[in-house]
Amino acid sequence: MTAWREKQHYAVVLLKYLFAHPPTTTTVGLLYDIGCQLEHSCCKWKLLDEEILSRLKFGISVFHAYGHQWPCQIVYHPWKCVGFGLSDGEGCEQLWMLIPTQYHQRLFVLDNQICHFDKKAFAALGQCKKMLALESFHALHIEMQTLREGWAAQVHSQTQPLPRQSKTKGAKLLAHILSLEKSVQEYQSHVDQLEMELINDQVNDILDFDLQHSAAKSMLSKATKALQQKKGALGVPAQTDLYLLRNNKWLQAQTNAQALKVQIREHLWQHKFELECLEGSSRTSANGK
Repeated sequence: MTAWREKQHYAVVLLKYLFAHPPTTTTVGLLYDIGCQLEHSCCKWKLLDEEILSRLKFGISVFHAYGHQWPCQIVYHPWKCVGFGLSDGEGCEQLWMLIPTQYHQRLFVLDNQICHFDKKAFAALGQCKKMLALESFHALHIEMQTLREGWAAQVHSQTQPLPRQSKTKGAKLLAHILSLEKSVQEYQSHVDQLEMELINDQVNDILDFDLQHSAAKSMLSKATKALQQKKGALGVPAQTDLYLLRNNKWLQAQTNAQALKVQIREHLWQHKFELECLEGSSRTSANGK
């Protein structure tokens, strides 16, 4: 190494040498201070072969993850990624901290105590944190599937690209609402058909009917809720004929204004996040002096 700080080419070279040794079925989890940027660079500029990228899981070490923006944390934080468990990515720092400063003492530690350190670390890897987390989880009386669905919805929402202004934004929103209205009508028709079959005693398997009826009611409820949200965001009376608004200038200006408001709010939030980090560093430096 000829330069300090985070240089991506060092990590790329190390990864190429690393993947020359394990079997082709091995999956490697990489915790790196700027793992998000490294993955983006590898995918954009083809720094690594696809055969390597397909077996590589990128993450950010815990110590540095909290300095990244929230959308980055929910994707790359090791405790929020499947496969990393409770690893913090600071194993090397902990190891070097245990090595003495004297030359011969360092050789002795490297030769004789690293194996002991590995066994000790793996034996108690996250056990205390895992027990505390499980106790807190069981006290909530919430199913794991419910938490996973909520987390997946949050990741999907937080990683969506910011809305953009467009001349056809109003027309696209109207087309989406009209499509939702058609879906609601189809789901409602399917529910009515199932209920008529029950009334006319045309149901052979009541258990199968209950499953179909519950699924149809659930789809109808979701589609109706989505339609209400879209119409509420549109800001027009319920009795308005939506077909007449396809080329409406006011609707186009309103939808573009909403997109601009979201962009401004997101940029302000990011600016506030950067200022908080800067103020924290400033206070730490002032207290250190």
